[in-house]
Amino acid sequence: MRWLMNSSPSISLRCVAGVCGLVALLSLGVVRAPAQDVEQRYEQAVQLFYSAKMEDAYELLQEVKRERPGYKETDKFLNAARKEIDRMYKMEETLFNQGVQFLNQGDYEGAKQKFDQAAKVPVKNPKYRSQISGYLSQIQSRGDEERLFQEGVKLFNDGNYSQAQLRLNQVAQGGGSKAGEARTILGKINDALQKQRAGEEMNKLFNEGVQLYGVGQNVQALDRFEKVANAGGPKAAEARAYIQRLRQISQTTKEKPKLPEPGPAPPPSEQILRAGLKAYFEGNINAAEQDLSDYLDKKGPKQALAYFFRGAARSTRYLLSGEKDAEQKKLAVEDFRAFKSQAARLQPPEKFVSPKILALYSEAVGAP
Repeated sequence: MRWLMNSSPSISLRCVAGVCGLVALLSLGVVRAPAQDVEQRYEQAVQLFYSAKMEDAYELLQEVKRERPGYKETDKFLNAARKEIDRMYKMEETLFNQGVQFLNQGDYEGAKQKFDQAAKVPVKNPKYRSQISGYLSQIQSRGDEERLFQEGVKLFNDGNYSQAQLRLNQVAQGGGSKAGEARTILGKINDALQKQRAGEEMNKLFNEGVQLYGVGQNVQALDRFEKVANAGGPKAAEARAYIQRLRQISQTTKEKPKLPEPGPAPPPSEQILRAGLKAYFEGNINAAEQDLSDYLDKKGPKQALAYFFRGAARSTRYLLSGEKDAEQKKLAVEDFRAFKSQAARLQPPEKFVSPKILALYSEAVGAP
């Protein structure tokens, strides 16, 4: 200030006027940025525009326009960028609405495609991104539900109930749109499994009946067949046929083996023989074998008869094992051979044993 006061009045006035003018221009904001800086931002904005980064280009072009109105083709690029930005936001909205429409129609694949397209629209401030994420998660869940449901239905139709249950239980527990149908099919699976288990049990009883019938245990066989027939399953008709055959045998075959009549007071050994034969015909194989073995140990007079029926008892045990108990077969063969050696001229009592036991006897003694 001292320098200004000591200077000539004209110089001082000119300096003051210049400073004041600069201050005024700064306060009005009309000081222009360097031309090189504007040019760089303009070129950068144009590159962004052609790179389809419209919002970034638009923001930079707005800066250029504020600083240099009418600079080159700024206005043209601004208008084009604005239109493209509006178009992209409109596209996002349209694709989102189409996705919602497909979803409501149950077209999950079409809805997913539209939501994916909407999520990929290059906008900086998407309006529907969070909603799209939720819908896509929902579609994924429904897709998994539909896949599990269809797999479960196919497995159910194929009779693979255990695997069908695994899938349909997941659907039912998920509580989705297919949960009700899944629970209905699960109920059918439970019914089918109960019938399957019942059928397996009846098959087991039927096969036991056939085995018992084959070895002459008619009372026990009849018990099995009656249970199968009463159940009314697929084996019921065959079981009834066996029942009829067994009842005919019971009615027509009243004859029992003629036991020795030694007098009014049979000796103890004869009582043991009678007990063993009685146990055999009642199906008590263990008791029959024990009594007949005791009789043989006591050297009773009817050794051949005891050997034959002890062999029949052991044959029965062998046949009931599904012909797997080789030891019982060996013992039965030994008894049959002992019978043959002691009573070479006697024929086995064919009426009182099954054909399978007779076949094993013939094999043992080499008879035709």
